Amino acid sequence: MANLRHPDDGFRPVAWLRGPHLQTIVPNLVPAFGVGRPEEERLIQVAPGNRLRVLIARPQGSPRGTLVLVHGLGGSADSGYLIRTARMALRREWIAVRVNLRNCGGTERLATTLYNAGQSDDAGKVLEDLKAAGFPRPYALMGFSLGGNLVLRYAGLAGEACLADAVAAVNPPVDLEACVRCLEQPRNAFYQAYFTWRLCRLLRRIRRVRSISGPASDLWKVRTIRNFDGLFTAPDAGYESAEEYYRSASAGPHLASLSVPALLVSALDDPFVSAEIFAPHLGGDAGKLRILQPRAGGHVGYWQGGAPRFWAGQMALEFLEYRAAR
Repeated sequence: MANLRHPDDGFRPVAWLRGPHLQTIVPNLVPAFGVGRPEEERLIQVAPGNRLRVLIARPQGSPRGTLVLVHGLGGSADSGYLIRTARMALRREWIAVRVNLRNCGGTERLATTLYNAGQSDDAGKVLEDLKAAGFPRPYALMGFSLGGNLVLRYAGLAGEACLADAVAAVNPPVDLEACVRCLEQPRNAFYQAYFTWRLCRLLRRIRRVRSISGPASDLWKVRTIRNFDGLFTAPDAGYESAEEYYRSASAGPHLASLSVPALLVSALDDPFVSAEIFAPHLGGDAGKLRILQPRAGGHVGYWQGGAPRFWAGQMALEFLEYRAAR
């Protein structure tokens, strides 16, 4: 499958929501009120002492397959983009499985480690558990932002052993160092502070149930994502520094090893996942990766006129339905 750049692919932002910052921020503020179907909870062990809590909703009719959705940095299974994509999937007769990564979504007592972008094996463990439980194929795996990096890294490292039949990633930071540097630019001070605050708040919740070494997780002390990762994420995962963590956990070096069809959607105007990080993966006709880069959409925004509002979720589902069933 060709690695193609598509600067004009049909996404048109709703008229009152133009520009990368509005597209990034406003959809996050619009509440999403559940998936509209009863859900069952499942606990899946992904490593000794670490379980993930996933939420499973089934369509009314016979399912066409199973879709696993993975959230981004500071998110959870209740993130709006996950709920909106799950609703679309249910209408299209998919079983929708929303994953809480380690410690997320109120699961602090289920984990002994922090979550990080390199825990791509967790995606494989979820698929293994669903397969053992008899969930119907095909299996589609979709991640958003940091979750997008995680699912691409899993598929690339797994190679022929990948349990997903197709993969999609929305705004994945496949070069973590480059994305962190972008967040450190003055124009992105708001996003830097927001994500750091979310991480510090999560760490304080975790510390209510178990001890984590390091200083107090106060925004004014930690200040940046790089500092947070250097103080907490990297040592928790066994890395010597944040920079070593970024090198090891980035999905970019593994994209050429994909053995299943994969879609990467990332807007050219994303404020902190720069389009430049995808340049090494554009062009040519080898490999399994297709890249869509609309001119607009911000970071996991893609709020369009009409229904469904969340354009990236719609595009990813259409790709997964076409590729996973082949």
